[in-house]
Amino acid sequence: MDLSIFESEGFVIGYYVITVAASLLLLKETKKRVADLKKGIKSIKFAPLAFGIIIAYAFFAFEYIDSIPILNWSWLGYNIAFGPFADQGVWGILPFIPLLIYMFIHINYVEELYFRKSKKMVVVWALMHVAMGVKIHMALMLIPIGFLFKYVYDKKGLNHSYAMHFATNILVVITLFLSLIL
Repeated sequence: MDLSIFESEGFVIGYYVITVAASLLLLKETKKRVADLKKGIKSIKFAPLAFGIIIAYAFFAFEYIDSIPILNWSWLGYNIAFGPFADQGVWGILPFIPLLIYMFIHINYVEELYFRKSKKMVVVWALMHVAMGVKIHMALMLIPIGFLFKYVYDKKGLNHSYAMHFATNILVVITLFLSLIL
């Protein structure tokens, strides 16, 4: 079976459009989501913990684990959320950053709403990132971060884990952007 269709530009663009469309359907809820972020704003201070796990992984483990063939597999090679042309560097990502931030407002809320209810759902959440084009080992690295979000969810509630998740993703986007331009 020829799997090259999944890597074709047309498929990637179509997949991205479907991903974005899901968030655009929630346009009327944007004001409520921003209010929810404000309600959980005090937990943004925990975002550096989650972000720190990502940075530590990137500096100390990524290179070694990425050399393991099964763990470095990705159907796309990058996270589709960064846009259908993310493989082209900063100019492939830059036009999509405002849309990505908008999508985070909705997707992060839904992720916290559905995937922090149990430990099993945290693992499902992490592994679902493979469908977004994330390498297997990166999805596995998200498991402890998901448990950190779950801890905040259990202790402080949905809006707090949502705000922490959103802030963590913003830190990731800023870091990725800076790494591409520097």
